[in-house]
Formats: sequence, C-alpha cells, structure tokens
Amino acid sequence: MKRKYWIMLAASVAVLMVALLWPVKKPEKVMPQKSEILGVLQSQSQIATTEVTIRKMGVYDSETHIASLNPSKWKLGKRLAVIPVDVTIRYGIDLNELKESDITFVGGDSVQIRLPKPKIIDKSYNPVTNSDEIVTLSTGLRDKVGETTIQQIKSMAFEDVLNQEKELQQQLANELTHNTEAVFTSLLTAIGLHPIFI
Repeated sequence: MKRKYWIMLAASVAVLMVALLWPVKKPEKVMPQKSEILGVLQSQSQIATTEVTIRKMGVYDSETHIASLNPSKWKLGKRLAVIPVDVTIRYGIDLNELKESDITFVGGDSVQIRLPKPKIIDKSYNPVTNSDEIVTLSTGLRDKVGETTIQQIKSMAFEDVLNQEKELQQQLANELTHNTEAVFTSLLTAIGLHPIFI
C-alpha cells in the first residue's frame, strides 16, 4: 500500500513539473482594426475644440456715416455711437475629417496618426441689437443710428475678427493640438498602443 502511495505521489510530482516547465505559447496580441481606432478618436470630438468670444467696439461716424473699428481713427465731436459686437468662434480639429488612411501601423504596438489641421469650425455673432449696450454720444442734433447701420457695424466687426485674429488662431491651434494629442495618447495607451502624431 505504501509503495502504491509513493508511486502515485511521484507520478503527481512528475505531472506537476511537466506542467510548470512546459513552454506555454503566449496568445498573440490582437491589434485593433483601423476602424476601431478611428471610432475611439472620433468619439472625442468635444476635446478637440474650443470656443472663444471676442468683443469689438464699432463706432458710427456721424459726419461720414462710416462705421469704423479702428480706435486710432476716432475723432471727438464726430462720433455718434459706440456699439459693442461679440463675435463667437468655435475653433478646433474636425475629427470627422480623420480617415482610416490617416492611421498607419509602424511596427510593434506603434501607430502613426495624421491629425487634420485646426480650423474655424463655426463662427457667429448675435444680430439682435441690445440698445442698453449702445453708448450714444449724440447732442440731439444728429440723426440716430439706424438698425441698418448697426448691422453694418456688426458685420464689419465679424469680418475683422476673422481676418485679423491670426495670432490668436495660431495660439489656439498649438494648444488644441497639444491637448488633443495628450488625450489621444492616454486613450490609445490604455488599449496597448503607442501613438506617434505627425
């Protein structure tokens, strides 16, 4: 009986040793499809945009009847009204423009991603006039500023912001690109990928 016990014990130990020492083939790492990566990135569209509101001051010159946005050209005695104009710009990376062809596996767990360039995604200003915000400098002898002129000033301010705020746009572009890359790196690292942005 004892002999049988020792044989059984020796056989069990042998089986255990074989099980422990036998080379186990690790399952191959399954890389996600490009479409899956694209889905992960596009789901984060909110983090790739920012919204800013820029206030411009428009002046109606009662002598020339021309709206001016340049304070250096304002002259005392000729101004009739100062009109604030708030221009809202949504600026960012439109992730709907990201395509599978912008994603390339470059060996191992590295993936190269070409992000779209930041741009103005949406722009607007409020066409409704708030008369409480208009500063009138009239003596009462001049014509009141009409709604048509107010809308002209607002339109000029809107165009001025879009044309003159290049420095702000570049600053926003750099910040947005950096923040977007940081978030995407975190998301992709979590699924075992190392992103390289170009």
